[in-house]
Amino acid sequence: MKPSVAAEQVARQLHIVLNAGRAADLETIAKTPEGDLNDGLPANGERVGTVQTHTDTLEILLERRQRNGGPPVWLFSNETLSNVPDVAGQVEAESIDRFVPQALRIRIFSLPLYRWLVTLLGVAVALAFAYLGTKLLVPLLSPLIRRMTGEPDDRHLATLLAPLRVIVLAAGFGALAIVSATVLGRRFWIVSAKAIAVFGVAWLAVRFSDIVAERASRHLTRRQRAGRVAVLTLSHRLFKIGVTAVAIVVLVYAAGGDITAVMAGVGLGGIAIALAAQKTLENLFGGVSVISDEPIRVGDFCRFADRMGTVEDIGLRSTRIRTLERTVLTIPNGQLSLMTLENFDLRDRFLFNHKIGLRYETTPEQLRGILAGIREMFRTHPVADPEDARIRLVQFADSAFLIEVFVYLLGDQYLEFLETQEELLLAIMDIIVAGGSGFAYPSQTLYLTRDKSGDTSRWKEASER
Repeated sequence: MKPSVAAEQVARQLHIVLNAGRAADLETIAKTPEGDLNDGLPANGERVGTVQTHTDTLEILLERRQRNGGPPVWLFSNETLSNVPDVAGQVEAESIDRFVPQALRIRIFSLPLYRWLVTLLGVAVALAFAYLGTKLLVPLLSPLIRRMTGEPDDRHLATLLAPLRVIVLAAGFGALAIVSATVLGRRFWIVSAKAIAVFGVAWLAVRFSDIVAERASRHLTRRQRAGRVAVLTLSHRLFKIGVTAVAIVVLVYAAGGDITAVMAGVGLGGIAIALAAQKTLENLFGGVSVISDEPIRVGDFCRFADRMGTVEDIGLRSTRIRTLERTVLTIPNGQLSLMTLENFDLRDRFLFNHKIGLRYETTPEQLRGILAGIREMFRTHPVADPEDARIRLVQFADSAFLIEVFVYLLGDQYLEFLETQEELLLAIMDIIVAGGSGFAYPSQTLYLTRDKSGDTSRWKEASER
């Protein structure tokens, strides 16, 4: 059914009223079908804006109605429509269009030419404002960035100017929304300003993280922490991915999209990726655990289950070991994080523990002298720890007196320990020889006797080990 002339006239007048000032703000309209139930209006009523003139104030009200058994729809209230003609006449009388030359009122895509020109001028002003605004920020940010990076130049500051300029540009676009002449124009500039601001903030966060990661990487490299550099690189990349994902979600929300659907899609995608890359993720997190906890480091000599070797590289997926057979053993980090690792390079002292067998011909006086000499040697030795030292006769064995030497030697270098151990063993040998004894070795002694009863002889054999 064709609308009446009066209805068309009211529709045009309503269009004029809605575009006037802050008549309607689409950002404040409730997103739920029921509207805002806490605005003080009836349940079927909604306020979407107001129009202020010199003589009157018109509230733009909606009513929720149901027609012909269909779903409820929101329509402009009768009260609003009845006041539209008067307010539209006042708005037109106060409009600046009457001051614009007729040549600039030519409509292009339903908008007068002068509005297109004003829009282009506004964009140019916003760009100039963004450029000059960032220039003014340089003297304020330069000392802060230099102190944070420890560098005398402004190389890092130059990388931050571009995202800062984008953020300032977003503020300029927000200002254009205030002076826009139409509701849809205000909506366009507000959404554009939000999108540009989100992009600028995300870009700034990524650039700033690059600066922090670069400085941390240099610090770890100086300390020869290659494993931690790998973790830092991984964390930096994950941070960038996280910033990008959050920015996309915020942009969807700013554009009026359904965040629930986006989050559900992200969750399902994450589950699918986790299931498909289960072993890879296991090794990845195992590598992060190994590098973070540092049970082993590159260059350490360790025991891995039943294998021994030197750690050559700790990656994010696997660790390479140079074994004693000079082969390369590659262990996935997922398995390595579950292994019992013995790190020989992390010990603070070496255990000197030997059992010395003296032959049974050694007299008690000789044995006491030998024990006293060994104890005195360890008491005065510069690398021996006398606090836990034990030099004791511990057993009458099958073929020897057993002396146990239990002493901790200070130091953490294995080659130096071997040299010191050799020196101590030779010194113990000198003490034993000087004491008139010697080392025992497995032997047998044969005793021959004759039975006193007479004719028969019986051999008896005793063995000593």
